[in-house]
Amino acid sequence: MRWILFVVVLLLTACGQNNEEIELPTRNFENRVGTVFTSLPKDILAAPTVEIIELQKSGNLDAIWGASGRDDAGNIYFGVSSHGGVYGSSFLYQYNPVTKQVSPQGETVRELKKNNVYREGTRQNKLHSKIYQANDGYLYFSSFDESGEAEDINPVWGGHLWRKLPDSESWEHVMSTEEALIAVNTNGRYVYALGYWNHVIYQYDTKTGTTARVVSGSVKMHVSRNFIVDEVGHVYVPSLSDIDSDIIKVSLKEYDTQLNTVAEYPLPSYQEENINNHHGIVGYTSMKNGDIYFTTSDGGLYLISPFKDKKQKIKYIGMMHPDGSAYIASLFTIDGEELLVGIGKRKNYEWIVYETTLDKSYTTKLEVDHLKGLSLFGSVTKSNNGDMYVVGRHKTENSYQPILLKINKKDSYK
Repeated sequence: MRWILFVVVLLLTACGQNNEEIELPTRNFENRVGTVFTSLPKDILAAPTVEIIELQKSGNLDAIWGASGRDDAGNIYFGVSSHGGVYGSSFLYQYNPVTKQVSPQGETVRELKKNNVYREGTRQNKLHSKIYQANDGYLYFSSFDESGEAEDINPVWGGHLWRKLPDSESWEHVMSTEEALIAVNTNGRYVYALGYWNHVIYQYDTKTGTTARVVSGSVKMHVSRNFIVDEVGHVYVPSLSDIDSDIIKVSLKEYDTQLNTVAEYPLPSYQEENINNHHGIVGYTSMKNGDIYFTTSDGGLYLISPFKDKKQKIKYIGMMHPDGSAYIASLFTIDGEELLVGIGKRKNYEWIVYETTLDKSYTTKLEVDHLKGLSLFGSVTKSNNGDMYVVGRHKTENSYQPILLKINKKDSYK
C-alpha cells in the first residue's frame, strides 16, 4: 500500500501584483451555482420518493457520468456517453420539469463538423462534465475521447470545451485541448475545465474571451472527477506528486483568477491503496453564505469558507456517513443553511443527512433495489421546485443503459 503524505498548510503569496478584477454579480446566487434553496421538509430523515425519468434506449449509449446541470429557467440538462457506435460520440439532452418532455440538444461529433474543427476519425465518446449557465447566458460543458489513453499519454482526440444558448440546439466551440476535459465549473464570469492527465486547469473568461492554463499536478492515472470554484472565481484543485515509490504528496491548491497559487491545504481523507481508483473530489454544494461543502470519493467531508483567512478557509470535518467510508457523489443542500443531504453508497444506496451545526449524520435506505447494477455518478442539479436530479447507469437484460432519477421531498415541505 502506498502511504499518503499529508501536506501542512502552506500560505503562499501570489507572484507579482495581484490583478484580480472583482465585479458585481448580474444574476442571483442560486442561478450562478446551479441550484435552488427551498424550505425544509417536515421529516428530513424519511427516504424521498425516487422517480425514473424515461429515456430512449440505445445499444450504443450506456451512462450519464455525472453530466448534469440546469439553466436559469429551471430546465434540466444531461449528457449521455457511449463506448460503442459507429464513431464514438456523446449526446446532450434537455428535460423540462413542467412539461416532462425530454428533447435532444445536439451530438458532439456532429457539432465538431458544424464548427469546422472535426478531423477525420475524431471520437468524443464522453460528455462527462457538469453543465453550467454563465453570466453571458451560455451553457458550458465539455467532451473528451478515451481511445489510446495510458499513463502519461493523452487520448488520441483530446477534449473540447463547448457552449450553447438554452433555446438553441447548435453548439459553439470554445477550445480544443490535448487533455481529456472531465469537469467544468464556474463563478459566472470565469469558466474552468479540468483536464487529465496531470490535473490541468483551463480558464475561459466570458467577458474578454481570453483563455489561460495552469498545471496543478497529479500522479500516474489518477484524476479527480470534480473541482471547486468559489463565488469570486478562485479555483480549488487536488494536487498530487510522488515523493518516492511508497509516498504521495497530496494537497488542495487554491488559485486566484489570474491562476496564481494562493495557498495549499491538506486533504487528510484523500487516500486509496491504488490511487488510480480514487475519484478525488466527487460531490459538492454551495450554501447561502457562499460556503462550499465537498466530498472525496472515500467519503471525507470538507468545508470551504471562501471569505475567511487562509488558516480557517478549509476544514476537514470527517466522514459524512456515520459508519465510515462511503461513496457520496451527489451532494445537495435544501435550505442552504444548516443541512446537507447526499445520495451515497456504502453497501446500499442511502439518503444521507448531515446536520452542520451538530456535526451529526443519519441515513435511510433509498428504494432503488429494483434497479439492477445501479451506479450513480453524482449531481448538484435541482429544479425550481426543489427536486434533485441524480444520474448514472443501470443494467438491463442485454446492456447498461443511462438513467436519470428525480429525487422528490417537496410533498412534505413545512
